[in-house]
Amino acid sequence: MAPSPPILSLCSRCLVRRIFPFPLQSPLLRRQRLVPISPCRSLVRARYVSSDATSDATAEQQPRQKGRNERQRDSKRANRERDEKIEREGKFLLHEVEDEQLPKWVITVGLEIHAQLNTKRKLFSDARTSHVASPNTHISPLDASLPGTLPVLNPAVLLPALRAALALNCAPAEESRFDRKHYFYWDQPAGYQITQFYAPLAVDGWIVLFSHDGVPQLEGCDGPDDGIRIGIQQIQLEQDTGKTIVSPPNSLIDLNRVGSPLIEIITHPFDCPDVLFPGLVMRKIQASLKAVDACVIGMEWGGLRADVNVSVRLNEGPDVFGQRCEIKNVSSIKAVQAAVKAEAKRQIQILEAGGVIEGETRGWDAEKGVTRRLRGKEGEVDYRFMPDPDLPPVFVNRDLLVKLKHSLPPVPDKILSKLKSTPYDLRVKDAQTLIFWDESRATSTEKGAVSYYTDVVSKVQDGLLADQYPEGLKRVRKGKLSNQEQMLIDEKRRLVLPEDGGRVAGNWVIHELGGHLAKMNLNWKENPIDSQRMADLVIYVITKRITGPTAKRLLFNLLSTNPIDPRSIPDIVKASNLETAQMPKEEILAIATEIMFADEKSREVMANLRNADGKLTSKRRKGFLNFFVGRVMKKCQGRVQAEKVEAAVVTIVNKKD
Repeated sequence: MAPSPPILSLCSRCLVRRIFPFPLQSPLLRRQRLVPISPCRSLVRARYVSSDATSDATAEQQPRQKGRNERQRDSKRANRERDEKIEREGKFLLHEVEDEQLPKWVITVGLEIHAQLNTKRKLFSDARTSHVASPNTHISPLDASLPGTLPVLNPAVLLPALRAALALNCAPAEESRFDRKHYFYWDQPAGYQITQFYAPLAVDGWIVLFSHDGVPQLEGCDGPDDGIRIGIQQIQLEQDTGKTIVSPPNSLIDLNRVGSPLIEIITHPFDCPDVLFPGLVMRKIQASLKAVDACVIGMEWGGLRADVNVSVRLNEGPDVFGQRCEIKNVSSIKAVQAAVKAEAKRQIQILEAGGVIEGETRGWDAEKGVTRRLRGKEGEVDYRFMPDPDLPPVFVNRDLLVKLKHSLPPVPDKILSKLKSTPYDLRVKDAQTLIFWDESRATSTEKGAVSYYTDVVSKVQDGLLADQYPEGLKRVRKGKLSNQEQMLIDEKRRLVLPEDGGRVAGNWVIHELGGHLAKMNLNWKENPIDSQRMADLVIYVITKRITGPTAKRLLFNLLSTNPIDPRSIPDIVKASNLETAQMPKEEILAIATEIMFADEKSREVMANLRNADGKLTSKRRKGFLNFFVGRVMKKCQGRVQAEKVEAAVVTIVNKKD
């Protein structure tokens, strides 16, 4: 059999030609093999003919192929034995290392968070970014690494990246540069990733976790200096890789995600109070990114992923970090917490048995709750970082940064601080509820629950001011006030709201209106009650023109009517005769007396109240009193103030027959 003609191959990266002395296609194909074809070590699939081929070139390859096959079998056998051992160790660890043993050790964690930026186009091409498109439909020639294509930076990605840097208190660099990080994997067609290793976009940031972030060790410490500070080493721009879709017996590659713009947020190593703490850090960073419209895609779409570095050391030992292991591509906050716990237990068990921790890259097996060895830990030399010759440096104008700082939406901590202060005075839990609802907005500029609530409070202040100072408010609207008069009006506007006015408004917005919207599956954008109507309702409650039960019925009727009643709250109250009844105290006492001795159950509750002799807890006594208050209010159709009814009930209970 005559030798096959040589095949000429061209490397698309370094343009070095190489001649293959054997055919790349053959009906006798049995095996595929990856071989380097150029100094840049780009890989192609070269096919070898079977052993019965008679060409001299093929005969020369047979001993080499046999040696490769043996080494490959040995390697697979060793990997399989190692994985089985790790699986046994993982299951053993979860039983042997109890949670009570963890305080003896210090767990140190470093996070490398990859967040997909909120842009329509990719980092270096004009292909669209999408997480729902059909596989391999949003690919440009550059994404597929076709010969002759060159990257061109999309300037639009800089704005969300800089917003993220400012939100995390980083200092953006005036000049940043792109580098190539070389590694070979099927989801990276170029054979390298473009990132920023030597000159990142921003450096030296930080976040602070407080008690309201869920850190139990800080419970009761709400001061601005009572948090745990986590340093951020740098933020760098980089391109995303493809997505591997496992479809046995094959693994399919979707290149839609290749080239999507990412920022990598690298934290400094931090000691964890407990194994849940890294998840709280990640949640804090995620909330900050979403608040400033830097990253709006959730972790469930792969828009936020983390590489978690874990090491342990004895609490009483030297203050030196232990050998770290990296857990790659952890895709949820709960998975981060579970992976840190499992890896810490694995390392503790090895150290307590007298072993040594090897630096390695591991994967997280959520189904079995263990980490698995993937490969030895790479270093800078392994990745062969080099400046990208095709991309110029990025220069950030100082004026742009100033403009971004002034237009940056507030991060959750600033919003929380505002809602806890005058005139809102919300409890932390209620303020967090409003902030949580706002996380579902499409953009930070879209009005949500927080802006709706602040509008309601502002309009409540205006309404109360109009009742007490009508002439001054008219002049405000006409703009005919001097600076001194304006300061006087602002002071009156601040004082006109009762001390608990902000909380009253918050109760009606969060618990009453928010509860109804949740039952109706409506978001705040679809809320049919505008802020002026809600403010009027709150004003009528604060000024006791209507009672709480009446206001609840009125709000329910408004939401249940389709289309909604166009009349204002004052018009509805007047037309339906809903105003609080000015009932004399004697009449309320008479109604309460009648109800409190009306039946056997009422008399039994009355006996418990009168014969308790101090044995009733305040909570139980309050429950008995509310039993009668509710019945009296129902008798009065909810048009009598609950305070007056409760006073009448207490008077009757304390009265000696």
